[in-house]
Amino acid sequence: MASFICKVLTPQGQIVKIRMNGNDKISCLKKLKQNGMTPISIKSSFNISRNDEKTTAKIYSSRRKNKNKIRNQIIQLSDKVTIEEVKIFTNNFYILKKAKFTNHHAIKTIMNSTKNLQLKKVLKVMLNNLESGKLIYKTMEEFRDIFPYEYIYLIKTGELTGKLEDSLEHAIRYLENEEEIKERIQKALIPNIVMFLGIIFMTVLSILIGVPLLKNIFLVNESSIRFPKILLVVSFFMERVIKYWYVIFIMIIITVIAIIRYINTTNGKYKIDKFIATNILFGRIGFLLSFSRLIGSVLINLKNKMRIQDALDISKNVIKNTYILDIVDKSINNIYVGKSWIEPFENENVLSPIVIEMLKKGSSGNLSELMEKVEQYIDFEIENEINKLLRILPEISYIIVGIAVLIFIITILMPVMQVYLGGFLFR
Repeated sequence: MASFICKVLTPQGQIVKIRMNGNDKISCLKKLKQNGMTPISIKSSFNISRNDEKTTAKIYSSRRKNKNKIRNQIIQLSDKVTIEEVKIFTNNFYILKKAKFTNHHAIKTIMNSTKNLQLKKVLKVMLNNLESGKLIYKTMEEFRDIFPYEYIYLIKTGELTGKLEDSLEHAIRYLENEEEIKERIQKALIPNIVMFLGIIFMTVLSILIGVPLLKNIFLVNESSIRFPKILLVVSFFMERVIKYWYVIFIMIIITVIAIIRYINTTNGKYKIDKFIATNILFGRIGFLLSFSRLIGSVLINLKNKMRIQDALDISKNVIKNTYILDIVDKSINNIYVGKSWIEPFENENVLSPIVIEMLKKGSSGNLSELMEKVEQYIDFEIENEINKLLRILPEISYIIVGIAVLIFIITILMPVMQVYLGGFLFR
């Protein structure tokens, strides 16, 4: 049965539209006249069932959700929370806490002045969680893509010990130090890496183009010029690489997968972390930064009249490196068996003798006061290590350039000279 929309004149003289079901327009016309209505127009209409209406509603609802999702993604991309904005939030929070604001009042005040929509959304969640009794660090753990791991545990230490202001101060310094060190190393590294990659590209390109051309020249002049052995070796190697490139590619993929699987094991993670903390270039800086965060967190707990073993146990959460965590765990175990907690750091030779002696002196006296001095000295050591790294990087670049030039001379320049001079200098 079809559906029709009928425009009619009612007995009361009103023009209205009504929907009617019928086999055709004639049957609808008869029904209208029987009811005393004068037809003006009769048009066909699609008969939409309730299920169809629900389906249509779902489609429109789905479209709205997709549009909202896309809009939210655009907002998240355009309003991505940067470390600088986290630093500003932390600094504002610290100032308001110093002004005796409650956590709720401080977060609400910062939220109202925040322009970044993504950060405002996070602060709103934080505010709601505070109202329901959750601590601030719990909300931060839900947004690990915004708040760094170490930063979260600095805040956690402050909240659990009632020293949030001190933790915020350390968190500000942590963010400033990390950002400053990252910028300084990047400024030194990027030009050297670009130059290094450029040299490798030019060297490989010159070999790929030059060696086949030189080989052909030597083959043509084989009777008068002796074929260089180095050119023969390079040519043989290149031919095998080109011929069996897929085997090399598969071997690289298998090696990468094996390394990733090994890293995901406990032993693999420990060895990688140990390499990160002890390698010649960046290891020392990475270790000192982690140790500085540990000392800062321990200092907060010691000021709260906490025992050194408990302070270390809580503070170790600011460290992510499993190698350094293992040293801290050994240190805690030493305290429980009556040994020196400094011994594991001394055995691993990861701290300078000056720091070791300062910690030993603090263990027999005012540890909190000595920890402050140690923290200051660690900052001094970090600065020295960064300056040392910045001096070494250009030297490494010169070595790489020298090796690339040497390869170019041996594989390209010397054979070219031999061709040009007719083998006079190379007989």
